[in-house]
Amino acid sequence: MWFNAWFPIIEVLMYFGIRLLFRIMDRGCSCDKYKTRTTSIQSYLDTYTGPAYLMHYKYSTLLNVVFVTFMYGLGMPILFPIACLSFVILYFQEKTMLYYGYRVPPMYDERLSQNVLDRLQTAPILLILFGYWMASS
Repeated sequence: MWFNAWFPIIEVLMYFGIRLLFRIMDRGCSCDKYKTRTTSIQSYLDTYTGPAYLMHYKYSTLLNVVFVTFMYGLGMPILFPIACLSFVILYFQEKTMLYYGYRVPPMYDERLSQNVLDRLQTAPILLILFGYWMASS
């Protein structure tokens, strides 16, 4: 959980480093920001714009943190502050990447969000069941 809390920061730093490296390689180590070696508009856009925004990876991270915290939180209460830290880091990382990193996100309908909310309703049941098991042992 501790690694999962800090991984979004590591991911952003690696992403911007790789993106900067590809831009420098495209310019030929020149400081001229208008110089490019690409021969088509699509390859230029692939080099200088970010990737597509994939919402399902973000939801899977959120579900992972919630379910691990709720399953083992009563036995290891330190998981609740770590989960809170993870949500704060994930929130600011996503806001920053939406503004500066990703292309325009695709239009998602409500089915994906509703599916995640339906899955999240089982997390308190796991907290009760595993919490009773841990407290009774």
